[in-house]
Amino acid sequence: MKKGIKTAAVGLSSIFLSGLAAAQDKNLKEFMKYEVLNGQYVKEDIPADPDAYLWKTVRGKKVFLYPQISVRLNDRQANRLIPKKKLVEAMVKVAYNNDSIAVYIRWKDETPSIQTVYDTNRFADGVSIEFPNKFGKGITLPYVGMGDENHPVTVYLQKVVEGKDYQKVFVSEGFGSLTETDEPAQIEMKYNEKTKEWTAVFKRPLKTENSNLKAGLVPVAFAVWDGNKFERDGNKSLSRWKFIKLGKYKIDEDYLKYVSWGYPADKVGDPEKGKKIALQNGCAACHRFDDQLTAPEGMAPNLSDIGGIANPVYLKESVVNPNDVVIRNLNPNRHYNKHAKPDRFKAYPNNDMYQWYIEVNGKKQSKMPPFSHLSEQDLKDLIAYLSTLRSWKNFK
Repeated sequence: MKKGIKTAAVGLSSIFLSGLAAAQDKNLKEFMKYEVLNGQYVKEDIPADPDAYLWKTVRGKKVFLYPQISVRLNDRQANRLIPKKKLVEAMVKVAYNNDSIAVYIRWKDETPSIQTVYDTNRFADGVSIEFPNKFGKGITLPYVGMGDENHPVTVYLQKVVEGKDYQKVFVSEGFGSLTETDEPAQIEMKYNEKTKEWTAVFKRPLKTENSNLKAGLVPVAFAVWDGNKFERDGNKSLSRWKFIKLGKYKIDEDYLKYVSWGYPADKVGDPEKGKKIALQNGCAACHRFDDQLTAPEGMAPNLSDIGGIANPVYLKESVVNPNDVVIRNLNPNRHYNKHAKPDRFKAYPNNDMYQWYIEVNGKKQSKMPPFSHLSEQDLKDLIAYLSTLRSWKNFK
């Protein structure tokens, strides 16, 4: 049996390597090293139990989850802990058969946290994964923080809540837009007191009403919450988009070439030149990043840590065509215009300066203009610079 698995793996590797040669992209090796997870094909039914023997036979890969701090809570305790946060190192494994796919994730947590029913100041440990509802050639990667209006995602969530098995499946079009769905899924999450680790398995059909994962390269992202650090909602640890390679299906080489643009992320161009390009093009007027902190907080997305959770091609698309992925305001009611007339309840209206988009014919449109005038080399330099923007420098 082991020999058969090894032979199949070699065959899949040969197919994929031929795809690499055909694509003729020298950056693919770097992309493969850091962003691609190998799914293992199995003939038997895949168990959702994280302790099942199958998961001992499936090879895994380390994935780093980066502290997402773009959503600041009205919580002094949670915000105080942000500078002390560390990267979460997770071991991820993927198995699939003709009908289903299952993702196994394991990570350290010294303090298991259960959300109690009556205590409003205790929060749950939790884990989620997400898949884009549509992906492939010509389709931009969604915003990794739960999708966007043009690129919905399906989110699978498990939390540790006292007295019930809290697992949900949502369709999401951005932060604050989760809509629960009855899409079929099996989720199990367990804690090991000896190793101080959580493990979880997410199992779903390859094809559902919302998405079809029967493809050679499938985008996926991961998030975990540490209740002991008062994490919940957007205050969590988040990976950037990773890609599952399903050897049973052909890889679209055009899509592969597209998503691997810009690797190695911090060497695709010259970061020093990229910073000059950012300043010359007025990025610091709206965004805060690096030592450029003059823009009011919240006027536009904070880019101080964008290199952690954004793929290079996502950054490129955001610069060239910002109307494709329009991020919802994360804290829309934080800023008020006290120079305007209050309403009958004496409440001031929101300050439009802090609204990240306008609506045209019911469609969100980014306030950021497209920077399509930049040359390919200028883009590479700019993206190389943006990729260095992360507080936790050892992140890959």
